[in-house]
Parts: sequence; C-alpha cells; structure tokens
Amino acid sequence: MDLRRFITLKTVVEEGSFLRASQKLCCTQSTVTFHIQQLEQEFSVQLFEKIGRRMCLTREGKKLLPHIYELTRVMDTLREAAKKESDPDGELRVVSGETLLSYRMPQVLQRFRQRAPKVRLSLQSLNCYV
Repeated sequence: MDLRRFITLKTVVEEGSFLRASQKLCCTQSTVTFHIQQLEQEFSVQLFEKIGRRMCLTREGKKLLPHIYELTRVMDTLREAAKKESDPDGELRVVSGETLLSYRMPQVLQRFRQRAPKVRLSLQSLNCYV
C-alpha cells in the first residue's frame, strides 16, 4: 500500500475531478488515474463512476473514504510530532563584546529566534577591559 494513492483518492473526492486533483497534487492526470487504478486493483472494487463531468464515489468507495480520512489524519499527526521533535530547545548563552553585541548580533539573533523559537537566549556583554 502506498500512502500517496490514498492521498490522491482523497484529493479526487475533494476536488471533484481527476484534472483538478492532478493540479492540486502537482502531478499529471495520468498519474492520478494510475493511483486510482492501483487502489481499485488492490481492493478489487470500482471506486469512481463518471456522472456528467464529475467523478463520483461508488458505494464501495464511500465505505473506504472514512478510513482514508482517518489514515491521512494519522499521517498528518505523525508528521507534526516528528517536526516538533526536530525543533531545537534548551538554552543558548552568548557572551560577546559590546560593539558586536550592539551592532551585529541583533540581526543574527532575530534570524536564530525565527528558526529556533523554543530556545531560551541568554546574552552577556563584555568590554575590552575584563
């Protein structure tokens, strides 16, 4: 099972067509068709039927849809948990000369704060007579 195929199915349902799903997923329409065909083969069901210009889920597709939403929700939760774990935290102590601390460090610390908002910063200024 390939998670991308489930995401493709969910996107087709949300967008209402293979073309709009392909545009949203930044892939070709043939890739969307292939993903849906692979899911249909894997589950031995027809997932969509064409009604006018729209692709509508079959009864079998509607049975699978809640599970696909749950699967994608769990994957989003896993990604978020992994991201949180990769965010640095702790404390950073910076000891610097007054001139450097006053003129150069504000820009550096601002960029650092954007990239590592959980890190506590501790600044100490030294002069040349210490």
